[in-house]
Amino acid sequence: MRSGALLVLALGMLALAALAFDSAPVEEQTEESFELLSDVARKKLKEAVKLAGKAPTATERAHIQHVLSPIAKHLATRMLYTEVAERARANPTKPGHHAMEQVLASSKEENEIEARVKNRMANIHAGQWAEEIYRKVPSKFQKLIPALATQAAHTATTNAFSKLKHEMLMAEKNPTFMKHLKYNDPNA
Repeated sequence: MRSGALLVLALGMLALAALAFDSAPVEEQTEESFELLSDVARKKLKEAVKLAGKAPTATERAHIQHVLSPIAKHLATRMLYTEVAERARANPTKPGHHAMEQVLASSKEENEIEARVKNRMANIHAGQWAEEIYRKVPSKFQKLIPALATQAAHTATTNAFSKLKHEMLMAEKNPTFMKHLKYNDPNA
């Protein structure tokens, strides 16, 4: 009972904070989001803005993030699942969830996946995803792509890892968690 009341209180405070944030002028929102960045990220963003000549407006930054976020999410999820599958194939005598546990527990794997996602998004020579990003982002802000791709890659990789951890915990707690999926016989 007590934890439920705390949850309701926390959600109420979160809703009030969101209302206060939404009612703030755009300049204050930009400053507040800038303050949330780590020192290294703040320094990289300042350097990128200096190279670009001017900072994007809140609308332009939202547009760039709208372009980067889905691509980063797709790449991070795909690379995470590929890494788990490769690890499981490398040791076929152990169940697949052992490979999943190893990858999810390794911060080194998370950092490597994040770096690969960033590279695929920011390096124009890395393939079609970077080409699509550079095609959709206005040319005057293309110098900001590496800094914003770093941020998007970090967020997407962290979310992909936490989502897979959550699904793994749900499957352990509830054996019928994924029973809604149709069974496909791999030997058929």
